[in-house]
Amino acid sequence: MLPFIAGVAAGAVAVVAYNNNKKIRKSVDEGAKKAKKIAEDGLEKTKELAKDIKATIEDKVDSLKSKKTEKIQKKEEVANGK
Repeated sequence: MLPFIAGVAAGAVAVVAYNNNKKIRKSVDEGAKKAKKIAEDGLEKTKELAKDIKATIEDKVDSLKSKKTEKIQKKEEVANGK
């Protein structure tokens, strides 16, 4: 008896899905477009974040290089002054 009921239910679902296939297809298409838009926005935000991080790192490296150069110059001045 249970397999019969399951078969009837599956058949009913198939009939409803077939009768509403245009609505289902439209919903799937809209969902796919939204997902694509979200993915594109996420990619753009990720690219912007990567650029910001790269700029920050480059600034930090330049800062460290300049500090190191200043230390070397001070050491040379002290060594030349003695």
